[in-house]
Amino acid sequence: MDKFDLLDRKILYELDCNGRATYSQVAKATRSSKTTVKYRVERLIKENVISGFHTVIDFSPIGYMIYRFCIRLRKCPQTIENEIIKYLLNDEQIYVVFKVDGPYHLVFAVKSKNAWELKKFWEEFNEKFFEYIQSNHMSIILDYWEFTRTYLLPTPREKKQFITLKKPDALLIDDTDKQILDYISYNARASLIEIADKIGKSTMVVRHRIKNLEKKKIILGYRAVLNYEKIGYYYYKVDLSLATIRNLPKIRQHILSHPNVVYIEKSLTTADFEFDLEVRNFIEFTSIMDSFKSKFPEDILDYNYYSLVKGYKIF
Repeated sequence: MDKFDLLDRKILYELDCNGRATYSQVAKATRSSKTTVKYRVERLIKENVISGFHTVIDFSPIGYMIYRFCIRLRKCPQTIENEIIKYLLNDEQIYVVFKVDGPYHLVFAVKSKNAWELKKFWEEFNEKFFEYIQSNHMSIILDYWEFTRTYLLPTPREKKQFITLKKPDALLIDDTDKQILDYISYNARASLIEIADKIGKSTMVVRHRIKNLEKKKIILGYRAVLNYEKIGYYYYKVDLSLATIRNLPKIRQHILSHPNVVYIEKSLTTADFEFDLEVRNFIEFTSIMDSFKSKFPEDILDYNYYSLVKGYKIF
């Protein structure tokens, strides 16, 4: 981040909070001009500091469960690994694909309406790549929280949060809603005209549907996708093991209040507590983890982690 000035940081922060914010809105928030903001945003996109914009969607009320797969490969040449990644990226059920370093090589998430749909995906995946899989671990994601990157600013603010998975209510969507969600998932800054042309509806219909999806909290927000390498940060996923869960609420609150913690999740069959950090380097990562352990020495037993090598599909 050293090569970015304070205005760049402020712009990145505002787009992290609201990826659909207009240039005028960002200019007002950063106390700059619309022309300057437009130039800066276009430069950040051109330099691949901002690699895209995604819509934060709660899949629970539209009938999906999220399953996370962690894969360790064996005797797998780079050509086959590339084929696996391409296969995953072309599957509409897949909404996250990471190459990682640590106990696993690939991590991806599957959205599925039921166990039989998931079974079909896994059987088809194994038919193609079984001989290259040394081990795998699947967990069901029950809760998932995203937080804005307050570390982008010199003086961290209170985090904005997006609860992207929770116990669902009985909310349904129709084909038009689904078409809109499918398109803006990875095109969060698309104009109403562009969305309308894509799905064959009027801009009035699109505007009404998006507002309704926001009101129902199916659409939770819009965020910029930042290129970690370009901004000089590294991503670590942590699985925490606890001696007791008596103080879990205090541990959770303390950890999520840290400006570098950007996601927390709860899954079945994985860890007592899971969270994700974005830090400048491994030394900063271990320092933060040591501070958590020293704060709760009787509660935190140990932790496992893996680091992000490359994000191919990031939601």
